[in-house]
Amino acid sequence: MDLSATNESPLNRYGSLEEALVHRRAPVPNRVFLRTMLNRIPVERLMRAEGGITVVRSDGGPDIQVRQGYSVGFMSEEDAIAAAGSEAPRWRSSRRPGMWAVDHPLHGRGSIIEAEELAAERGPVKASRAKGTRAAKPKAEPKVKPAAQQERVQPVCPNCFMMMALSGVCGNCS
Repeated sequence: MDLSATNESPLNRYGSLEEALVHRRAPVPNRVFLRTMLNRIPVERLMRAEGGITVVRSDGGPDIQVRQGYSVGFMSEEDAIAAAGSEAPRWRSSRRPGMWAVDHPLHGRGSIIEAEELAAERGPVKASRAKGTRAAKPKAEPKVKPAAQQERVQPVCPNCFMMMALSGVCGNCS
């Protein structure tokens, strides 16, 4: 029996919500929040996903993506309130246009995290320049060498031929 780890493979399914939350190392306050939220949604199955958990709904609604700090995939603000409660901060998703998302109690900066993830996926943005113009190069400042200080030479004692202190007094003979 050949079971490749495709998206729909049983190898990518979680057996329970608790297994998924332990595997994703969700903090305890977020576990309580997610249990409550997902008990209000008809769940068909929980799937492993890159960066989180995919909750496949049995009512035909869009999948809920549970990520670190937020969950996204609610069809409306009312849908998000019905699932997560009115206290949970909610916002429109930029990752999934037309969808709403809610913040989790811990690390709940979802809109900021989502924007950072999207920026990382798109890669660095190159600055555009008008055709025919060149960016000015900063001129290098001339390097100034510090003035060399003349080293003091320690005198040698004429009696014992040991190095004397810089004060000129021999510590051996005196």
